Amino acid sequence: MSPGRQFHIICDEEGKRLDAYLSEKLSITRTKIKSMIEGGHVRIAGKPPKPSAKIKKSIEIDGEIPEEEPLMLEPQEIPLNILYEDDYFLAVNKPKGMVVHPSFGHRDGTLVNAVLAYLKRQGPRVRGFEGSGERSVEHGAESVEQYHFNSTLNTQHSTLYRFRPGIVHRLDKDTTGVIIVAKDSRTQEMLSALFKERSVRKTYRAVVEEIVMKNEGIIEGNIGRHPTNRKKMAVLKEGGRDASTAFRVIKRLKGFTYIEAYPKTGRTHQIRVHLTHTGHPVVGDEAYGKKAKHATERPLLHAYRIEFMHPATGIPVFIEAPVPSDIEEFLEKYQI
Repeated sequence: MSPGRQFHIICDEEGKRLDAYLSEKLSITRTKIKSMIEGGHVRIAGKPPKPSAKIKKSIEIDGEIPEEEPLMLEPQEIPLNILYEDDYFLAVNKPKGMVVHPSFGHRDGTLVNAVLAYLKRQGPRVRGFEGSGERSVEHGAESVEQYHFNSTLNTQHSTLYRFRPGIVHRLDKDTTGVIIVAKDSRTQEMLSALFKERSVRKTYRAVVEEIVMKNEGIIEGNIGRHPTNRKKMAVLKEGGRDASTAFRVIKRLKGFTYIEAYPKTGRTHQIRVHLTHTGHPVVGDEAYGKKAKHATERPLLHAYRIEFMHPATGIPVFIEAPVPSDIEEFLEKYQI
């Protein structure tokens, strides 16, 4: 791992294990936190602690979250449903079951594999993307989203592309809908700034359990790692990161409600966690759902619309992804 984002934390709790505390504060898995500590990336009073060290109030913790080492990723001819494209970015309607970004345990079949192949076909016409020659090449321009194309490596059968993991915005594996992919590093930086400044309006559609009585509302509550199940997120009374989700009811069904959700922040699993917190988990959600978690093949959550000012032209951009058939069929089945 190489140096990455710096952090400085003044402890506001007492007696908790260091790895558990940092996992909650930084929204990183406990396993990765332990690896960071053992790798010398965390310091207390300038000295490396143990993952099991008990924290005390007011102590100061310094460190850095190391970037993942570059993976070698192969372009794959996976069909893409492109909703919009210009010289700067493209918008894709992501299908259910597709992972957005690769990891060391999931290198194939991702959106980035598909985008690599798509941009490779376009060749020099794409800003910031070049095909490779017969040797390793350092590319001057970088990035699809935050996927920086630093070099290529030719194998017997194909060309592999080296990149650093990272993405401007994410969708869970089984969430469908619109996602933006930048074509060059400058556009990626400008898009990242828009998301960071909360200048991007995102609209999701979802079917949730039970009848939502209020026609509209705002759900607020800090989100962090679940205290007992570290693979899940939860609304926390203490710690976590601030999160806010507005919603409105579109239609009430037989035992379910069809809603629109407008996340004002972008926390992991935010919409799913906030809706669960109100007693209305997304239908089909294996992680957070209740009675209807087996009613569908996936959580019925769809990234319906995204709105922002074009980073290069300043013109308003509105991109919508049609509601997928599984949601439409569910609405028809349970309509009143």
